[in-house]
Amino acid sequence: MVPDIIPANFINTIVVGRKANSLAHSLIEMLLASRAQVHVIDCAIRLRGYQIAEATRGLDFFALHNITIQRAFTPYQLLDLLTSISASSVKSNQHSRINIFLAPSKQFFDGDVKKDERIHLLKILTQKLERLVQMNIPFVFSESTPKDDATYLQYLVNLQKIGKVIQIPNMITQKNGGIYGQDDHSLLSANPITG
Repeated sequence: MVPDIIPANFINTIVVGRKANSLAHSLIEMLLASRAQVHVIDCAIRLRGYQIAEATRGLDFFALHNITIQRAFTPYQLLDLLTSISASSVKSNQHSRINIFLAPSKQFFDGDVKKDERIHLLKILTQKLERLVQMNIPFVFSESTPKDDATYLQYLVNLQKIGKVIQIPNMITQKNGGIYGQDDHSLLSANPITG
């Protein structure tokens, strides 16, 4: 079960924008503070572990005991990991762990992956995500570096069929005479972001 602290429109989504990685870290911190189980899949060495440790240091319980971290450095590792997440969820019959993927598409757009292979692998990725949604396994994808590429844009369109794509603005517009939502916590809690 996803904690109430997380807005429903941030679950089973892909968050895109320069602040997406920062927002994902704030989300991780909030989840850990609410005693949620978090599984981070770091696909591009984006995890800032020290920041998370510092943010949870003052809590009256060992929040870091509720986080697991895996890395996937190739598209094939990521696809295998998604299969493992589905299989372990079936075995344990638990859907309480929230999976947060940091920069998952980066590996698909690596120079070693040819265009036809990239298109095929992204299609498989989308199918695996669709399976997670069908199984009620919560996830958030964080894509902090949007790509100006037709294949990437099609990937986002395909993801919209599964869940929601949320474009994080670089700066939230003024509200009540001041800049509002400059930090990630206020962005998560006060701004109704729609896809």
